[in-house]
Amino acid sequence: MNLDWLEVYCLESRDRFPCNADYFRNQGYFVKERPYGTRLYNQMFTIEDEKGEPWLEVRRDPASGDSSFCGLVPESTHIRLVNRACYFDDAVHRLREFLLRHDYIFKRIYRIDVCLDFERFDFGDKPEAFLRRYLQHKYRKINQCKVANYGEDNWTDFAWESVSWGSRKSMVSTKMYNKSKELSSASHDKPYITYCWFQNGLISDPVSLTKLDKDGKPYKPDIWRVEFSMKSTADNWLVIEDQGGKKVKKKAVPHRLSMFDSKAKLWERFEELAFHYFHFKYYEEGQRKDRCKDKPLFDFNRDREFHQISALPPASKPDRDDRILVNRLEKFKLVHMDMKVRQACDVILEALRSSEIRRISPSRDPLDVEALRRAIAYRMKWKDKEVVEVVEEMKNLLFNDEIF
Repeated sequence: MNLDWLEVYCLESRDRFPCNADYFRNQGYFVKERPYGTRLYNQMFTIEDEKGEPWLEVRRDPASGDSSFCGLVPESTHIRLVNRACYFDDAVHRLREFLLRHDYIFKRIYRIDVCLDFERFDFGDKPEAFLRRYLQHKYRKINQCKVANYGEDNWTDFAWESVSWGSRKSMVSTKMYNKSKELSSASHDKPYITYCWFQNGLISDPVSLTKLDKDGKPYKPDIWRVEFSMKSTADNWLVIEDQGGKKVKKKAVPHRLSMFDSKAKLWERFEELAFHYFHFKYYEEGQRKDRCKDKPLFDFNRDREFHQISALPPASKPDRDDRILVNRLEKFKLVHMDMKVRQACDVILEALRSSEIRRISPSRDPLDVEALRRAIAYRMKWKDKEVVEVVEEMKNLLFNDEIF
């Protein structure tokens, strides 16, 4: 049970700004700087750990142009654990300690992947056989109807290697694939993963990747992985059942690093995600999916609170009456020279614009609202556009999954 990806969106402390490569070198870190940035950030560098291994990837210094209208401010930064660092038990703790030490302002988890590696499902099913039967329509899946699969057409048989559910813009995407086969290619050599398999008894020899059967003979098992990837639109975890299995009034638990900072919590999150996103039924012709018999795969611990992850609320469209009022106030202000009247118009206009900004902001955090204010002010200085048009344009950018 591990993390396979962890990336957060933060703001640099104004007292320490800029937290660039030279800043971390002065703090005693070894830093490897990339000579070019990304589409949204000018700078990208990797911080090494005490053993000289890559540890954190930092992207900072938003590029000029469109990034100003994507909710990014000069202090914006994305920080990601490199893949190897995700496989340590204290991965979340060390990242959180790093953010605190350098006074970063945590905003949200940008992406986090939770995965489980196994040879067989809890009730004995072989993953490859299960996948083949699923693709032969023996089972049906609840939730996430978008499916993509991949395999190899050999002379003797057609072997399926992976299947994924959910669209590119889904809050949660699910994937099941043959991890042994992926790691066997030269481009995916990750000894830290196979060492985790050895530590947890999935293999007996971390070099040959073999295991002993019940007769003591070595064989090479196929290790499969089920992986859930949560995007930045994930908002809260809602309690949906109490320990007695009865429905209770929902209460929200924030989608924060504290939900993933131990192996026990990772397993709880995996159980909850699998309960909702890896739920299969036996196919019965003419019967609704939800009324078909369950196909059990994982043995869940149901004697505890279960949570279900929820998405950020969708952006609402600008109110038509507010738009009309803004237009009329702008015209009214232009035809009156009395300063008191003009100031009164400005007060009302500011209130309307602030309300619109808060309505479409992905967070009620004052810093996010202030970032939107700056972007609108900048845009209004150079473009003769109505405020509502600018807000609508920014809303579309803010909720683009490639950005947040």
